[in-house]
Amino acid sequence: MKLRPTIRLTIACAALVVSFTTFAQTSFTLKTSRASIQGTSSLHDWESDLTKIECTGSFLQQNGVLKAVKSTGIKIHVRGIKSTKGKMMDNKTWDAFKFDQNPDIIYTFVSARITLDAANVATLETTGSLSMAGTTNTIMLTAKGVVLSNGDLEFTVTKRIRMTDFKMEQPTAMMGTITVGDEVTVNFDLVLTPVVPQGKNI
Repeated sequence: MKLRPTIRLTIACAALVVSFTTFAQTSFTLKTSRASIQGTSSLHDWESDLTKIECTGSFLQQNGVLKAVKSTGIKIHVRGIKSTKGKMMDNKTWDAFKFDQNPDIIYTFVSARITLDAANVATLETTGSLSMAGTTNTIMLTAKGVVLSNGDLEFTVTKRIRMTDFKMEQPTAMMGTITVGDEVTVNFDLVLTPVVPQGKNI
């Protein structure tokens, strides 16, 4: 039995509507963040908070589940790195990043592979470029991502980085008797919220 043209058109339109309903690519911007750098020294362990972060991205979801990363970028302002050890540690950290010439740490996304567990929590194996202290390297990150009940996205990341890979000098104190360890651990817990187009109310 042949379908009349009007019926075929109706079926095609219905399929298109379902496609747009189940898959949605949305732009997001940073809502809240908790981030830190942890490290060691020849005297004691230390930790600094990352207090000034910008993050945007575009993600593909299907029925409330994260399916793909289309783009994302993170900018960390070096002077927003605040140590629990006080201003002296802050100044040494900023100097290590050569903040006068390189005021920001920038991560740019290149690609990602996503796998889902039984609870629809996504594991993202990503490749991107990280620029800091005047040097850019390709890095791999493993992140956990989940779509929250209000439509926000939450990502958690932990990554170990060696300062010498970015040609950074390890900060020292007390006439060089105290030296910061080369490897640091960066921790992120970022919540992103959908960007509302101008003139559109939620």
